[in-house]
Amino acid sequence: MVVYINLLVLPLSSCTSIFGFTILVVITLQVLSGFFLAWYYIPEPGLVVELREEMFEETKFGYEIFTMHVRGVDVIMVLTYFHILKKFALKNYVTYDSEGWLIGGYAFFWFHYIVGLGICLSASHLSDLTLTIAANIYWSLLNNTHDTYYFIFTNKHLNTDELMRLMVLHYISPWYFYYLVQIHTLYCHESWDSDSDKNVYEDKTVMILAWYYDALTKEVSDAVSMVKYVFGIFLIHHYDVMPVLFQFFEKWNISELDELRFYGVAPHWYFRPFMGLLTMAPTHFEGVMWLVLYFILLSSSPLLFNYLMSEVDDLKILTLKDSFAQFILFCIFVNCIFYCTSILPCGRYYYDDEASYVGNTWLKWSYQFVYWYLGIIIHCADWVEGLIYLLIALIKLYIKQIKKHFKKLFE
Repeated sequence: MVVYINLLVLPLSSCTSIFGFTILVVITLQVLSGFFLAWYYIPEPGLVVELREEMFEETKFGYEIFTMHVRGVDVIMVLTYFHILKKFALKNYVTYDSEGWLIGGYAFFWFHYIVGLGICLSASHLSDLTLTIAANIYWSLLNNTHDTYYFIFTNKHLNTDELMRLMVLHYISPWYFYYLVQIHTLYCHESWDSDSDKNVYEDKTVMILAWYYDALTKEVSDAVSMVKYVFGIFLIHHYDVMPVLFQFFEKWNISELDELRFYGVAPHWYFRPFMGLLTMAPTHFEGVMWLVLYFILLSSSPLLFNYLMSEVDDLKILTLKDSFAQFILFCIFVNCIFYCTSILPCGRYYYDDEASYVGNTWLKWSYQFVYWYLGIIIHCADWVEGLIYLLIALIKLYIKQIKKHFKKLFE
C-alpha cells in the first residue's frame, strides 16, 4: 500500500510543509463555518447570546459548527506558532527573497485583527474589554485623523451601531487574509526551499519528490517532536496535568489589576502577551509601541538580517544541529514564548524605586528575551560564534607558538 501511495509525486515547489498546509485547510474551514454562522447573527447585544442558544437547539449541527469556528482559531494559532518556530529553527530568514516572509508576517498580524473583531461580536464582558483596548490603540496610533475614529467606533462600548460596523469588517477582512495566505504560499514555494536547513535558494519547480517518504513522514516526525517538547514544558510548569481546565491559566491573581473592569476577565492565550505588554508598560503609548514592534521584528527578519550582516564577508551560517549555543538560545526563546502565552498578565512589571520590580519578574524577563532574540540574537549569533571560534583558534595558535619557544629554550 505504501508503495502505491509513494508513487504519487508532486513538484517540490507546490508541496508545502504539513504545518503550513494544515493552516490553509483550517482557514478554509473557518471561512465556510463563518459563512454559515453569519445567517444566524443579528448585531444586537441583547440578542446575540439568545440567538446563539436558539441556533444550538433548533439547527442541525449548529453547536458543532459554532465550536469548530471558535476552536479553529486556537488550532490556527498553535499551528502558526509551530510553523514560525520551525522556520526560525531552519533559519529560513537567511535569504534575499524576503517577500514571502514579509507577507506571511503581515498575514499573521491581520489574523489577530480578524480574531479581535470576532471576539467583539460575541457580545460578552471580554468583548467589551477587547473593544475598549482596540479603540484606545486606534486612537493612539492615528489620533482621530480625519475623524476616522468615529467612522469605526461609535464609542468604547458595545451597541447595535458598533456591532454592525464590526460585523461588516469581520465579514470582509477574512477574504483579504485568505488572499495574503495564498500570495505567501506562492512566494515561499516558488523560488526557494522553505523546508530545508541547507539555505539553498535555486529554482526547484522542476524537481520531483516522493511525498510520502520525503515530505509527510518528515513533517509528521517534526510535529511529534514539537508536541513532545511542549508537553514536557507543560509538565515542568504544571505537574498536576489538568490543562483542559480554565484554572490552568489562572496561575497569577488577575484581581490585582488596577481597573475594576479587568476583574474576572481572562483574555485568550494568544492575546495574553499583548495584554501583558499594554499592562506592564508605564504609559499606553509605550505599550502600543512594543506591541507594534513585535510584529515588525517578526515580519522583517530577512531584511534585518541582511542589513546587520551586509558588511560581513564570508559569513558561515550554522544550523542548530551544528551549534549547541544557538540551540540552547532557541530553546530559551521557545520557553519564553510559552511562558508569555500561558501566564495571565497581572500588575505592572516595570521598575519602581520604592518597591523594586513589581509583579512577575520571570514574565518580565521572558518579554525582554523574546525581543532581544528577534531583534539581535538570531541575526548576530553566527557572526559572534564565528568570531569566538576565530579567537579560540588564535589562542590555540599562540599557545602552540609559546610551547615551541619554551621547547627551544630548554633544548
